[in-house]
Amino acid sequence: MASTWIWLHPQWPQFAVDLEKLSPLLSKASRLKGEVLGRAAALGLDGLSQAMCEAWTAEAVSTAAIEGQGLNPQSVRSSVARRLGLDVHGGAAQQPIERDAEGLIDVLGDATLNFQTPLTALRLKDWQAALFPTGRTGLRRIDIGTFRTSTEPMQVVSGRHGRLKVHHEAPPSGRVSAEIDSLLAWLKKTTPATDQTASMDGVVRAAIAHLWFETIHPFDDGNGRVGRAVVQWVLSQDLGAPARVLTVARQIELARNDYYLQLEAAQRYNSEDEPSALDVTPWCAWFAEQFCLACVHANKTIDVSLERLRFLARQTGKPLNARQHKVLSTLLDAGPGGFEGGMTTRKYAAIAGAPKITAARDLAEMLSLGYLAVVGAGRSTRYYPAIDGWV
Repeated sequence: MASTWIWLHPQWPQFAVDLEKLSPLLSKASRLKGEVLGRAAALGLDGLSQAMCEAWTAEAVSTAAIEGQGLNPQSVRSSVARRLGLDVHGGAAQQPIERDAEGLIDVLGDATLNFQTPLTALRLKDWQAALFPTGRTGLRRIDIGTFRTSTEPMQVVSGRHGRLKVHHEAPPSGRVSAEIDSLLAWLKKTTPATDQTASMDGVVRAAIAHLWFETIHPFDDGNGRVGRAVVQWVLSQDLGAPARVLTVARQIELARNDYYLQLEAAQRYNSEDEPSALDVTPWCAWFAEQFCLACVHANKTIDVSLERLRFLARQTGKPLNARQHKVLSTLLDAGPGGFEGGMTTRKYAAIAGAPKITAARDLAEMLSLGYLAVVGAGRSTRYYPAIDGWV
């Protein structure tokens, strides 16, 4: 059966969605979203900022990983913490910051925090330009801050030279501006109303927006990262401030292979099956499933932040010196089991810039004050935050 790209369909981009078929999944997504909203409300400003830091770190690292770009999580966390004003004397904020991470975090931050600002072609171009401060991807010079202009077909391919497989071919560059205008007009038209019951389901809206954007593939490079920022902007409009701790890029990265398969399937239609050619229900169903999993992870992230707040509240009146504060911040930033191998005297000395004898004394004092729990003995001694489940 012959297949071709959906943007070639005469009725493109009039997508069809079977909401009745999606109803069980959307109900589940709504319930989980409600749990995120409730937990986020319980965090307060300080806790929400910490949860945001963890969520943005995971989002940046994951969205880069989907594109095959590896970012140092500690470096990314440093950049996020600095933007949020979190513990600038702590461990994470002192990590060297990778240049490649900065632009991506700026984009994610703008999409998440400024969700009430309309999405425009210029804003999309600014996002793409921020991802490539040198104007290059690897050794190749690319067009930045502008839609693609090449007359060569824009194709998503895999495989070796001579045996390439084309997964998607986007509309020609001459159509890009008009295609983006159509998408932006739809996003404006479907912006959540004051009466939420009159608005398009936020998850469906995000799923369609992402598929639509990736099908257009408007840029020379960076389409995946900008496309996931569009998702974050749409979901932020649906959830409001709590969306700062709910991101989907991490979940998409976990399901990366399936993501590409689902996206490719949604971008084609069978020319012999006209009635359902632009039916994107299967794609929306897959996206809704990933959203549900992202909600589960967001709730876990919020729970960790709540545990951290309760832990620090219990330690009120037990002052630490600057060295101890820095090391404790490093451990707490790493999360449950996140500081590989636990804290040791040698690691403490390196982080705090102190002699080993001072490190040993500081650790002993933190243990006696209840900040730390200890595992092992002798050379195998390891220290962790004294929080249940963090060892």
